Amino acid sequence: MRPLPGRLLRIIGCAIVASIALVASAAPVRAQNIWQRLDLDKLRLEGIGIVAGPVTPSTIVSTQSYGVQADYGEIAPHLRVGFSGSYWNSRYDDKTVDRFITQLEKSLSNPDDSIKFDRVRISTISIEADLRYTPTKARAAVQPYVGGGIGLHIVNAESKLIQNTFVESALDNIGAGFSAIAGVAILPTHRVSAGVEARYTVLGTIRFGTVRAGAMFHFSRPTRPKVSTP
Repeated sequence: MRPLPGRLLRIIGCAIVASIALVASAAPVRAQNIWQRLDLDKLRLEGIGIVAGPVTPSTIVSTQSYGVQADYGEIAPHLRVGFSGSYWNSRYDDKTVDRFITQLEKSLSNPDDSIKFDRVRISTISIEADLRYTPTKARAAVQPYVGGGIGLHIVNAESKLIQNTFVESALDNIGAGFSAIAGVAILPTHRVSAGVEARYTVLGTIRFGTVRAGAMFHFSRPTRPKVSTP
């Protein structure tokens, strides 16, 4: 392959530098436009409610979750912000605990020794912030939505089997988790809504799906426009 002439190389180099400079100068403008479209000053508490439903964690027995939720309104057309707090309490399934005991017994020096079975209970307190996209108008009676969330999760594990061990320290955790959500809200009036939501959360080695049903009271919500007659 013949080398490119020096003049052509200089032209190509100048074009690359100009392109980089153009992108770099345009990036702050685009970022500024995005922040301008997200009107964070509009955030305010518009509603509060309760939710409950089954949660199905991996390697953990299914249980019920209970929580509260708050609606903080739109920050852009069709984009709403919400916050929620929830709690559930369960235990690791027996097969998972049996496998753990089997691994421990393999390290015992005396093969006649054994480890007594004890269930490992686990509880989680979650505080999450969600961003939801709703294709319908804010005053629509039926509002489907999809979105994602990030949350702070406090995990606590208890059992005589792991008490005061590094295993308990490893399971006890305060960390961030990420969620994907989809649901639908029904507004029979502008003050009250009911809804169902499916949520899948990833928190370290713990992954769990939740189906929540709940109701919310709205302090302020757009009402359907009234048609005036002459």
